[in-house]
Amino acid sequence: MTRHVIRIHYLPGLVLLVITWLALGGPAPAHAYSCDMDVTDIDFGDVDLTTGASHFATGTMTADCTGNPFQWITICPNIGSGNGNSSGHDPRQLKKWGAASIKLNFNLFWPGSSTIWGSYLWPYPERPPVLHVRMGWSGSGSVSKTIDARVFGGQNAKPKGVYFSRFNNNHIYFQYMSGYHSDCSGSTKKRKPSFKVRIRNVKSCTVSATDIDFGSVGALTSNVDATGEVTVRCTYDLPYKIRLDGGSSGASSPANRKMSNGSQQVTYGIYSDAARSQPWGWRNSNDVNATGTGYDQTFTTYGRVPPQTTPPPGTYTDTIVVSVVY
Repeated sequence: MTRHVIRIHYLPGLVLLVITWLALGGPAPAHAYSCDMDVTDIDFGDVDLTTGASHFATGTMTADCTGNPFQWITICPNIGSGNGNSSGHDPRQLKKWGAASIKLNFNLFWPGSSTIWGSYLWPYPERPPVLHVRMGWSGSGSVSKTIDARVFGGQNAKPKGVYFSRFNNNHIYFQYMSGYHSDCSGSTKKRKPSFKVRIRNVKSCTVSATDIDFGSVGALTSNVDATGEVTVRCTYDLPYKIRLDGGSSGASSPANRKMSNGSQQVTYGIYSDAARSQPWGWRNSNDVNATGTGYDQTFTTYGRVPPQTTPPPGTYTDTIVVSVVY
């Protein structure tokens, strides 16, 4: 039974009407509270690991809660190791699609920091951030938190392909409880959202070269030799070919390229071996084949000017285009 008591207080120039609700039989029961939780996938997109750089991405965890007006709820979003390597945490790992033994190191962090996002439920010291949400007048409230993710640099020697880790089942366990607490010990409520982390290492090659400088010579009565270098960096385990074109004259043979000074020319060749027996050209029969390591690979270009009629003095040059086919 509920009884209404009305008290009227008279003050000079002011009338206050106070209505007091008396509930007989004890206070009304509190509403049950609950939270729905979600975590977005974290996708690094397409990257080139041969750069040696770190790669960054973010995800977001959200909690939407209902309960009594102005009620506090404490949330402990425990995130475990993930199935890329369920027994490791520093670093966590992504596994390669179709070759699970190949791993890529990464980790998840509290937003804007180097603190690993951990769990109260695993054997490692790292813990999750403890979140607090207060219900509004309507008895609802929400909170969100950014999850920073980083694939560490220096992992050049990884083959192309997709790497991933799933966080579900026992790899994620969000606890929550009523009140404002420093942790979630004693919590009986939980949610198990799921999300995945993904990155794709694309195949890639870069190339650079140094000049071959034969220096200053007199009569071209004997071989004049010099060397240069071609440096290639390709994705680990990626087959590729290095091709040198025929130069500015469009030479039909790699041993008969031409350096020019106006209408005057000097014949020369570029070879892939020190003995100058393997002309280096632009066809399958005379290119150079290699397989990427994820790091720089350097190849010597062996140049030779053979004996020939000596043209008028001057500076003779040619430009060679280096191509990498993969």
